[in-house]
Amino acid sequence: MKKTFKILVSVIAILALCVGFMPCFAADLNSEAVNLHKGQYKNYLLLGDSVASGYRDQITDNDREFNRAHQETTYYRVPGSYADVLANAIINDQSMTAFAAPGFRTIEIRYMLEDDFDETDDYLFHPSQLDAVGYAGSEEFRAAYKKAIADADLITLGVGGNDWGAYLTWVVADVLEKKNVADEYMEKLQEVIAESSMDMSSIESLVEIAHLAGALPELLTTIPTALEYGLSNFYKNWDIMIQDIYDLNPDVTLMVVGMSDNGVKGKYYDYDGVVGEKISGVADGDDAAAVSGSIVGLIMEIANKPMIDGAEKFGYTYVDTAGTTYVDSHPDADGHVHIANKIIEALPHPEFSDKFEDVKPGHKYYNDIEYVLMNGIMDAASATAFGPDDSLTIGQLNQALNVITGADNTTDDTSKVSTLKLAFTFLSNGAKNGLEGIVDSISLFFKVLSDHGFNPMATVTRAEAASYFKAFAE
Repeated sequence: MKKTFKILVSVIAILALCVGFMPCFAADLNSEAVNLHKGQYKNYLLLGDSVASGYRDQITDNDREFNRAHQETTYYRVPGSYADVLANAIINDQSMTAFAAPGFRTIEIRYMLEDDFDETDDYLFHPSQLDAVGYAGSEEFRAAYKKAIADADLITLGVGGNDWGAYLTWVVADVLEKKNVADEYMEKLQEVIAESSMDMSSIESLVEIAHLAGALPELLTTIPTALEYGLSNFYKNWDIMIQDIYDLNPDVTLMVVGMSDNGVKGKYYDYDGVVGEKISGVADGDDAAAVSGSIVGLIMEIANKPMIDGAEKFGYTYVDTAGTTYVDSHPDADGHVHIANKIIEALPHPEFSDKFEDVKPGHKYYNDIEYVLMNGIMDAASATAFGPDDSLTIGQLNQALNVITGADNTTDDTSKVSTLKLAFTFLSNGAKNGLEGIVDSISLFFKVLSDHGFNPMATVTRAEAASYFKAFAE
């Protein structure tokens, strides 16, 4: 198992190298959001994989208890993990239940929740899940797992990376083990990583290593099949898993934590939060090689699509974690604070969560609608309805501009707003804020049009407008 785990780490390192390096940014909790939600929930449950559990790639060598807690994070509450940060911030007694485990996928969670579960694959409860094997499969623990979900009033669920990303590395590792070239590949791989060069020659070297090791032909035939299997099962299992959770607790506040780019490297932290040595190969500031961009964005879009689509279907809240900083393939301390902050900021507002019949927490535009209402940018359609699917009127557009820019436009025009008019409104008003305003407004201009298939005469709904007004105001 140790040999296999070493290979898994090495392959994950390849993925991290191919994504790119970017400078890090410190993360702080939003004190206003913390105060708003303090004491709102009592029974907080954490579900998910190694990112959720708080697993660390980099650990110290001189603290046995620290190593145990961070290497064996299965069902432990790890200090500094985003769940720990969240619980300390908003739960009055700072309590939480940690049922996250390294290596968990949607299929493992389905196994835990379904008494009649009859699906399996070769990697169910993979060895990377550490001590999850055995105890996690017992009826006693499965019952405790389900009871924790039924009793929770707040659940954060962070899972998905293992369904296709780590799953792919498990398959690759098995091919290398079968070919008996794992040690040779690991040795050559470490040499490439140590060079930290991000040109095509490095990637070619990795391919050449596999070729020389005699593993390339089988890898080339195995990887596409494995990738297709992982993604298709992730897409299939997602809705089933979410329905399983709501069957146990239909009224729970469920926050689904999206995946983010683990090529965004931060700082290395020691177990007590002190900044330690910089991770080898991580560039700083202007020297950062930002080779991610659109390709990584596309990967993240594909990876998170079931989560985003499910938010509108089931009513949970999707939490976008873009900007999380990482240590290799797992968040660093700042990254965990960043995720916790995003969760807290996305929690349903206590005053609005049950106010409207047509907009509930988890609605695609819930947070945007909450924002415009809280800031007086838009009004509700009635005491119990927002009217998300109604068309935006000129009067409502003028009202929003009056609040955001301080203008004095009339607000009684009931004619509908076209996408072209809305886009030009943002462009012309953004220009008043100088170059930065122009740049931001151009981006919003094209977003409005692209969201509607570049149909200039399409009408804009009030819910869509809420998202645009929030972006414009911020």
